[in-house]
Amino acid sequence: MTIDADYAVFCYGPRCSATAVAAVVAHSRCWDDRMKRIHRAWLRNGIVTALVLLVCLGLASRCHAQQTYRDAASILALAPDRAYRDEPVMLKGVVTRTTDFGFFLQDQTAGVWVFRDHPNDLSVHDVIELKGVVHQGRFSPGVLPVSIRKLGSGPLPKPTVTTVRELNTGDLDCQYVSLSGIVRSAGLRARDSQSQRLWLKIATDDGSIYASLPEKDAAAASALTDSLVEVHAVAASTKNQNRQIIGPTLMVPGMEGIRVLRGPERSIASLPLLPIQRLMQYRSGTDYLHRVKVAGTVTYYKPGESLILEEDGRALYVATVQNSAIELGDRVEAAGYPAPTSTGPILEDAILRNLAHGDPLPPKTVSAQELASGTFNHNLVRVEGRFLRRVVEPYRIVLLIQSGSTLLLAQLSENGRFNSLQDLKEGSIVRVSGISMLDAEGTWNVDGPTASAIRYEIVLRAPDDVRVIEAPSWWTMRHVIYIALVLAVLVLIFVARDIRGRIARWKLQVVLDERERMAFEMHDTLAQSLAGIGFQLQAIRKSVRGENAMLMRQVDVARALVQHSHKEARRHSEQSVVEADTSMDLLSALGECASTLVAGGSVKVETSSVGKPRAIPPLVAAALLRIGQEAIANSVRHANPERLQIVLEFMDDRVRLVLADDGCGFTKSGDLLGFGLRGMRKRAASISAALDIDSEPGGGTRVAAIAPLPPGLNLAILVKRLWKYLRGSVIHVQRD
Repeated sequence: MTIDADYAVFCYGPRCSATAVAAVVAHSRCWDDRMKRIHRAWLRNGIVTALVLLVCLGLASRCHAQQTYRDAASILALAPDRAYRDEPVMLKGVVTRTTDFGFFLQDQTAGVWVFRDHPNDLSVHDVIELKGVVHQGRFSPGVLPVSIRKLGSGPLPKPTVTTVRELNTGDLDCQYVSLSGIVRSAGLRARDSQSQRLWLKIATDDGSIYASLPEKDAAAASALTDSLVEVHAVAASTKNQNRQIIGPTLMVPGMEGIRVLRGPERSIASLPLLPIQRLMQYRSGTDYLHRVKVAGTVTYYKPGESLILEEDGRALYVATVQNSAIELGDRVEAAGYPAPTSTGPILEDAILRNLAHGDPLPPKTVSAQELASGTFNHNLVRVEGRFLRRVVEPYRIVLLIQSGSTLLLAQLSENGRFNSLQDLKEGSIVRVSGISMLDAEGTWNVDGPTASAIRYEIVLRAPDDVRVIEAPSWWTMRHVIYIALVLAVLVLIFVARDIRGRIARWKLQVVLDERERMAFEMHDTLAQSLAGIGFQLQAIRKSVRGENAMLMRQVDVARALVQHSHKEARRHSEQSVVEADTSMDLLSALGECASTLVAGGSVKVETSSVGKPRAIPPLVAAALLRIGQEAIANSVRHANPERLQIVLEFMDDRVRLVLADDGCGFTKSGDLLGFGLRGMRKRAASISAALDIDSEPGGGTRVAAIAPLPPGLNLAILVKRLWKYLRGSVIHVQRD
């Protein structure tokens, strides 16, 4: 039974009819369909409502994201991620400062930086209406303008009184502020643009800060030194690539932004002249808060940065932004504020006055150990030593010099001016003149705990400060290493060639041994057989004597052929044995061969050697031996000579074998295609030798074979050649 039927029985009892049950079931199914339709309607309405809400939220978010910022304070309040979205800006305010890269704009709420190259059409006090987009800026958020409309001119806003400590936080970036302090120095920075080339250093109770002005105000600003002033300017800052502040600065619109509260308490001219050695000594009347005046001879000067004065053996480093026509040797007066450093006091923010021209001071000769004592700090000194190494950096050259057992650094600023020193040879003995600069890490204390590290170097002023006293010896460590490497390579080559020659001799010895064995086999077999055949023919000749003349002649011919063959076989066997046993003593082997062939005759054999004898490679000697044997045999057999000359001439890279006789000679015809001569030519070609045969009837014959020899290489020759090279091109060094 189904659930609907059970429900009907429950309602009407067990006796209910089937019709009642069916009615109940039908009613239940109708109710289920109605509920399903209601559920589907609710679901559809919910989805539509959710979609509408999402669209509304998106539109609201878009409207919020694209809101127009109408005041500077709201732009400065943006987080860095919001400032990247290029949201629209509409501002109205007054221009407080212009530069070559943009300008500062301040409204009723705050100031903001506006990016714009060379805004020459704008000036301070201009009231403008600006439309643009937000930019993340280099430090604080800024504005990229799309349109600028001038509305007129207006007063600058009231400045916010501040201190150097507050400016160091960077929170007042781009704001128009007011700060009071004493002008310590005024000078021009050549690398800055004209709109901010003039810089004032202002000292306050909580630190110092630099203020920039246009270059046109330089004359008026120089008169503010030591005056108490109130500066109205825009707070700016120097920053790095990571959007971090390095230091605050003040961007002053002009001299109208500076108000003198009090003039100098004491004129520089009225300051007493203090000896350099008395600065910051006991009861010298000096401190780090008041300006002092010193005088001395200039030994170093870098315009707009620093100079060094020396007087009575003591020197003083003077920092100044003043750019004056001062030369080395001039007597200069400097008035500045003492400042402590790790190695002693210096003068800062100095005002210079050139008293008279003079000759440069001579440097004092010292040792590297004396430089470390600190006695000659900032003095003009001279040190001698050996130049070891040169390091070229983008803006300077550093020379490493060994003075005794101490290493010393000498640096040359402005690399382009010292190209002549790039030719300085390592190992030279040099005399270096320059300013001794000492740097101590930690606290310098003579009697107590002193600095943990002391570094000293010499600052060179010009290329002439380095003089070569003695040219470097050729026997430097680098050259010794080079020679060792070359000798090692040559020894390896010599050993390789020696091994190769030994292998070639071993191979040739094997061939010669085989030839000797074959010669003995020929002697023991073929020669004995020919001897036996000759003996049998002689027996036949005796047995048929007088019976048949024709047969006897044929036997005689056969005996002659056998004797000739036996003789030739014996000669070739003896030549092979001689070739194997003479160990390539070519001249002796040829002389012995000629003496054997002319034995019992009237031919005179002469042998001679020309030049310094040297070893002949086995293959070359064997080929020349065969050529000589053939030439000797031809001369003895065909020329009927009275004199036979054998000459072996040694040259640097060749050996020449000459065999000459005074025989009947012959007429050269055709290509000299005789079997013996063709064999001589083939043997000559096998060793790349040139064969020349010269003969004429009645004038004798001359055979010359010229064979190339490999260059000789042994330790004696190697040392001799190396010494000749060193003596001729290396050791004789031109000394300065």
